[in-house]
Amino acid sequence: MNSESIPPHLKKFKKPSFDNLQFRIGELARMTNVSTRQLRYWEKQGYVSAIARDDGQETRLYGFRAYIKVSIIKQHLDDGESLHGAVLEANEQIETVSVMQHIMKKAFQGVEKYEDEFVVNLGFFDEDETQLLYVSIDEGKVKYKVVNASDKKGLS
Repeated sequence: MNSESIPPHLKKFKKPSFDNLQFRIGELARMTNVSTRQLRYWEKQGYVSAIARDDGQETRLYGFRAYIKVSIIKQHLDDGESLHGAVLEANEQIETVSVMQHIMKKAFQGVEKYEDEFVVNLGFFDEDETQLLYVSIDEGKVKYKVVNASDKKGLS
């Protein structure tokens, strides 16, 4: 594969990091439409966690993961589920997304040009590592291609 054939914005693809996002309890309450009182209760029950602080400050800080979890719980509560049910659903959704993220982190090998179209290389398709799995979008549909790893004719 010729790296010049890949547009610069695809070569520089970086996964954004949300680890440094931190919100005070009032900010999290405003962003999720959940009261600070509810957030304190949910934290006391172990449903959400504030970031552990070692700087001597007592102000609660929450990270991006807490924001996601609170948002999911709130959506389920708005749909009429009990708090316990909403928390179970949120935990299940977060676990499912974590599995998907882990798979994609391991599988994603980059963006390449194959037969004049950009494809995502998802790595080896077979145990013997002789075939690659490419995925692309064609007219709104996901298309998969299994390509012989030794066949570099289609790569440009």
